[in-house]
Amino acid sequence: MDALTGVLLMAAPGFALRLMGLSVPSGEWIWVSWIGAFVFAVGACYFFALKPPVDRERRIVCVTVWRMTAMARTVVALFLAGKIASGMLASGWATVAFTDAAVAAVQWIGLKRRWIGGR
Repeated sequence: MDALTGVLLMAAPGFALRLMGLSVPSGEWIWVSWIGAFVFAVGACYFFALKPPVDRERRIVCVTVWRMTAMARTVVALFLAGKIASGMLASGWATVAFTDAAVAAVQWIGLKRRWIGGR
């Protein structure tokens, strides 16, 4: 999800934002594309955790990927929520904040319950 969104934000920021029901002043496209690079990088991290963790090293990699991406999503959700609440961002950004918060919550729960990484 993030890898594709990031590619779209980098390659066609106006199109990507329209799909999300959002808009940005035309002079700000470079910043949207730059954010797209970050979104892509977070999404690409999940590919490191695709292979099932069959040994200790793979378990460490999978758990680390989940922790780092959950942290990034949590920070983004909190940042967006604060900016929406202060009126600095349009309420349409709440879908992004909610999505990041929901995925982060699933990841934090999964980490606590050891859905990945096992024992």
